[in-house]
Amino acid sequence: MKQQASRKNFHWLLINKKNMQDKICERFNELLKEGSDLVQKLPKDPYKLWVKEEIPRYQSWLSSVSNLIRVVTKEDSYFFEECTRLITHEHMNTGIPSQIIQKMQGLLSSAKEEWSKGLLRKIEYVISAATFDDFLDHAAEYHKGNKKTEASVLASAVLEDTMKKVALKNGIKTDKLSLENLIEELVKKDIFTLVKSKRVKGYAAVRNHALHAEWDKFDIKDVGELINGTREIIEEFL
Repeated sequence: MKQQASRKNFHWLLINKKNMQDKICERFNELLKEGSDLVQKLPKDPYKLWVKEEIPRYQSWLSSVSNLIRVVTKEDSYFFEECTRLITHEHMNTGIPSQIIQKMQGLLSSAKEEWSKGLLRKIEYVISAATFDDFLDHAAEYHKGNKKTEASVLASAVLEDTMKKVALKNGIKTDKLSLENLIEELVKKDIFTLVKSKRVKGYAAVRNHALHAEWDKFDIKDVGELINGTREIIEEFL
C-alpha cells in the first residue's frame, strides 16, 4: 500500500510539474507578445516620455509581468530586485514612463531565457510554494474565525513539510531528524541565522504542542505567528 501511495504521489508530481511548466511557458509567451504590441504603441517622440493612452492595459501588463517574475525567481535574485525597482520607480507615481515599459519587456525576455535553461527557481519549489500557500490560506481563515485547533494543526503540517523541503534543497538529509535538529543543521550551513533559528524554534514549539493536543500551552496569537512565520520561510527559502 505504501509503495502504491508513493507511486501515486510521484505520478501526481510529474503531472503537476509538467502542467506548471507548460502554464509558466505559456504565460511568458503571452506577456512577451502583449509587451511587444505595447512597446510598438509607445510614443516615438523622445520628448513624449509618458504613456497617454490605454493606461489601464499598460498597468495590467506591468502587474502581470511582475507577478510572473516573482513566481519564478527568489527575492535575492537580480530579476526580482530589478522588477521591484522598476515597479516602484518614483516616476510611476505620476504616470507610466515609456522607459519602464521597454525595460520591463527586456527583463521579461531575459527571464524567459534563463527559465528555459533551468537557471531560475526550480519548478518543484514553485509547486511546493503554491501548494503550501493554499494550505496556509485555509489556516489563516480558521485563525480569523478564532478556531485555534484547526488553524494550528494545518499550519503545523505546512511548517514541517516546508522545513523538510528547505533542508533537502540545501543538501541536508531529513531522515530521522527532528524539526529542531533540522533547524540546527540549517544554522550550521549558514542558511538560517541564529536569530532566524530562534524564531523558527518558536514556531516549532507551537507545532509540537498542537500535534500533542496540548491546547492550553499556546494561544491564537501564537498560531498567527506560526502561520505568518511559515509563509516567510516559504517566500525566502523555497
